[in-house]
Amino acid sequence: MSHPIALSDLEGIAAKLAIPIRYEKGEMRGGLCRLRDRWQIIINAELNDEEKADVLAESLAQMNLDAVFIPPRIRQMLEQVKAGEKKG
Repeated sequence: MSHPIALSDLEGIAAKLAIPIRYEKGEMRGGLCRLRDRWQIIINAELNDEEKADVLAESLAQMNLDAVFIPPRIRQMLEQVKAGEKKG
């Protein structure tokens, strides 16, 4: 699977979960964080698409995804992340 497609799919899942994604510049990789009472995902805007997809997958793997449809190839990616395996 190409990473731009994975990135787009992962962004769509975050949108279904109403989790905003913020692409920001800074000296961080990014990840899932809670601001006040809302979850959000912050990602370093200077990362390449593969790295952005990795941060998104790591963040989404921490959430309960039972309520949203996730394409099988993306669900498998998230399960591998949860299990601590390298995606590929």
